[in-house]
Amino acid sequence: MANALPSKQTAVLFNTKDNTLSITESAPIPSSTTEHLIKVHSTAITNGELTWAPFCPDWPALHVPCYDVSGTIVSTLPNSKFTMGDRVYGRVHAGREGTARQYATILSSETAMIPQGIDMTTAACVPMSALTAWQAVFEQGALSAVPYVSDAGDVVGGQARGKRVLVLGAAGGVGLMAVQFAKLAGTFVAGTAGPKNREFVLGLGVDEVVDYTTTSMEAWVSGSEDRKFDLVFDCAGGKSMLDGWNAVKKDGVYVSVVPGFKEPEGGKPEGMRSAWFVMESRGEELEAIGRFIEKGLVRTWVDSVWKIEEFEEAFAKTATGHARGKVVIKVAEDEA
Repeated sequence: MANALPSKQTAVLFNTKDNTLSITESAPIPSSTTEHLIKVHSTAITNGELTWAPFCPDWPALHVPCYDVSGTIVSTLPNSKFTMGDRVYGRVHAGREGTARQYATILSSETAMIPQGIDMTTAACVPMSALTAWQAVFEQGALSAVPYVSDAGDVVGGQARGKRVLVLGAAGGVGLMAVQFAKLAGTFVAGTAGPKNREFVLGLGVDEVVDYTTTSMEAWVSGSEDRKFDLVFDCAGGKSMLDGWNAVKKDGVYVSVVPGFKEPEGGKPEGMRSAWFVMESRGEELEAIGRFIEKGLVRTWVDSVWKIEEFEEAFAKTATGHARGKVVIKVAEDEA
């Protein structure tokens, strides 16, 4: 364990009884024999995370939110590859205490080294979004063999050439990652976005942007099987979720990560497959994604950065549902 740890720390607290947020300067420093203690640099908010209490029975009455984190290892564990001083990032399982605090704990299996070339603030935006998109495209969507960077540094991709992918909500934190992963696999990618995000989404490599404010997917495909998609990935929900069913090929896959996922009235057509899932935090997978980040082939976006004392503004910005990328709470000023 590192020396000179404080006896108390600053932390954001979510009251699960009255659904309010507050801040304290007297939260305890956690300790664990199974998780690394990290000095938190930044943590990113997931939209809707404050509604998860009914699904997380182990949350205490005053729960620390936020589960995407970047920071520095300050305690060692037997048989862990991470050592004191390592700059790491990862996704803490939402059933445990979160990382909107100065010191937090994380399993070594949830952890990866921060890729070279990105700072800790940016790194905190990556884990949940990247892992969700990766698992949606390559695992749930079964799009292709997984692209990778070899030990020699060569990019092996393009395994899904000829396939078509639609991302509903392409400008969001998960959607922008899904676009980039599908392009690494060699697919044609369309994405839905509003007029303000059109150029941003095109910059991600999208082949075609569909303005969801003026054009439905039902109208866009015009009943043509050739214009439909092998994989529709829903990151938007609402009307877009149901409209997206119009764009799935007869033997295609519809994947969603949005709560309240619904199939069309009368059920999905025969031959189609659908899945709603919650991502799993996998450090080794995050490490593989990091190699694409190091090569500049995958980027993430920081929507805005707030000090921990500005937690209310940070959560309010996330709750608008219109963040471009992720909203970050910066807990520490230095990167050590």
